[in-house]
Amino acid sequence: MQFTCADYATPPHLGVSNSFVVEPGAYSGMQVLLPGQNPQGGTASGFTGNPDVQAAGSGFSIRIRAVDQYFNRVPGIGSHVAITSTDENLGFAPDPVVVNGELLIPVTVYRAGRQTISAADDDISGIDPFTSSEFEVTSGPYTDLLILAPGESLSPGAESGRSGTATDQSINYAFTVTVYATDQWFNPVAGVTDLLRITSGDPMAQLPADAPMIDGTADFAVRLSTGGFQQITAVNVTQPTMAVSTTEVKMISSGFHLEAEINPSTVQAGSPFSLTVKVTNDAGSVIQEINSSVTVEVRNASTQNPGQGTLANTNFQLLQGQHTETETYTFAEDIVLVITDDAGNIPALTGVLTVLPGAPSAILLTSNPPWLKGNNTALLTARVEDAFQNGVPGLPVAFTLLTNKGQLTPLAEQTDDSGAATAEFLSPREPNVDTVRAVSGALSIELDIETALVDPNAPGGTLTNYPNPFHPDETPTTIAYVLEDNASVRMRIYTLSGGLVLNKQFTAGDMGARAGLNEVPWDGRNGVGEPVASGGYILFIEAEGNGATMHIMRRK
Repeated sequence: MQFTCADYATPPHLGVSNSFVVEPGAYSGMQVLLPGQNPQGGTASGFTGNPDVQAAGSGFSIRIRAVDQYFNRVPGIGSHVAITSTDENLGFAPDPVVVNGELLIPVTVYRAGRQTISAADDDISGIDPFTSSEFEVTSGPYTDLLILAPGESLSPGAESGRSGTATDQSINYAFTVTVYATDQWFNPVAGVTDLLRITSGDPMAQLPADAPMIDGTADFAVRLSTGGFQQITAVNVTQPTMAVSTTEVKMISSGFHLEAEINPSTVQAGSPFSLTVKVTNDAGSVIQEINSSVTVEVRNASTQNPGQGTLANTNFQLLQGQHTETETYTFAEDIVLVITDDAGNIPALTGVLTVLPGAPSAILLTSNPPWLKGNNTALLTARVEDAFQNGVPGLPVAFTLLTNKGQLTPLAEQTDDSGAATAEFLSPREPNVDTVRAVSGALSIELDIETALVDPNAPGGTLTNYPNPFHPDETPTTIAYVLEDNASVRMRIYTLSGGLVLNKQFTAGDMGARAGLNEVPWDGRNGVGEPVASGGYILFIEAEGNGATMHIMRRK
C-alpha cells in the first residue's frame, strides 16, 4: 500500500510514500459469500454485490472465509466448518474444512423461498459465526402430489418430502389429511386446481368425495375403521399418469365408544325428532351391560359455539346399552349434538340437524323512529315469527294505511331470511296519529305512528315551545312540557329584566297539569290581554312536588 499526497498549487506538488503491507488482524469470525457477492475487506458489510436467485435443486458454490473483525481474510486458518441453513435439507460435502482461511464448497438448495446459509468454526471456540444474506430460491414446475397425515410436515429436499411421524389415530374417528401440489423437490406449487381422490387399504374406510385443490392444496376428512397400519393414498384424477402419494397411519382401538344418530335430519323448530344413542365396540356391536347416564350438548354446526335454542331433554339413561329419546329444539339453525356419558366412553357426535322456523304464529310491527316530525320518513318492519320467535321467511305481507294523512310505500312485500318485510311511512306536515296495519295470512297487527312537534315519549321535566321564535299576529306559540304525574302547575312568564308578564295556574288532571305531554298555547299577550313587546322572555313552570324547569322563548 502507498499514500500519495498533493497540495493546491498550480501545478500541484505530489509526494508518494514508500510501499508498506497491511496485515489482517486476529482471526475473529467467519464469512459466507454467495454467488453475486465479492469480498470487500474494511467495509461494514464485508462484501459488495447482491446474491443471485437460485432454482430449487440447483447446485452452486459458496465461499466461506476466516476473517478478522474488518472482514479481511486471515491466512493459515484450517478449521472444520459447521454449515447450517434455513433449508434443513441443504446438500453439501461432509466434513468441510477451510484451507488457508478460505473454502469454496458446492451446495444444493431445495426449499423454495427466502433462504440463508450459516457457517461456524467447529474447532476454535470464541469465533463469531456468520449468516449469509437472504437469497431467493424459486420452486420448479408442478410434477408431484404429497399427502401428509397429522404429525407430518413438508420437508422439501427430503427423500419422502416430509418430516415428522404420523400420529396414531383412533378407529371410527375422522382426521384430516392434507394434499399438496409440489415440484420434484416437494416445494408447494400454487395455483393448481386438479381434482383429487383419496383411497385407503382399509376396506371399511369412510372416504371423502373427490375434490379439487384450491391454490395447490386440499384437506380431506378420513375416517378409518380397521386397526393397525393403514395406507392412505392421494390420486390425481385430472392427471391420472401422475405418480400417487401415500402415507401410513397406525389405527388403534380405543375401547367402547358412543354412537349417536338423529332422524330425520331436518325438522321445524319445536317439532319432534329422535335421538338414538348406543354404546358399541369397534365392530359396531351394542354392549348391553352398559347402562350409563347420557348428557347431550348442542353446538352450532358451523361455528361449534353453543346452540342458541333449547333442547327438550339433555340427560337420559341408557337401557341395555342403548336408548332412543324424542327431542325438540327451539332455535332455527344447523346443529350437531355432542353425546357424553358418565362411564367415560368415547363421546359421539351426530350428523347435522337442520332446524327450520316453525309455522307462523305472530306478527310484530315496529317503526324506526317510533315517532316523527312533520314530512319525515320512518322504516316500518313487519316480522313474522313462529312460536319460538324465529323469523319465518318467504311469507307475503300486506301493508295498509288506515288513516289518510300520511303516505305508505311498501318496500318488501315478502319476508326475508330473518322473517321481515318492510315499508316506508311519510308523515304529514301537521301533528297527527296514523295507523298502519300489516297482514300475513291469518295474522294481522296495527301500529299507531304519531306525527308530533314534541317527542311524545319524552321524560318528565322536558320543556319546549314551538314555533320559536313566533309571530303572535300570525300564529301563537305552543308551550309543551311533560309531567311524570298529575300535579298542580303554576306557569309564569317574565321579561328578561324580571317583570312578570303572565301568571297562570292549572288544576291537577286538567290539560296543563296532567301526566304526560301538556300543550298550552300563548298568544303573546300579558295577563290583562295586552300584546307584549318583541324580545326574549323567561318561562318558569312549577309542578307541585316535582321541582321546576326554566326555558327561554323569543317573541317577534
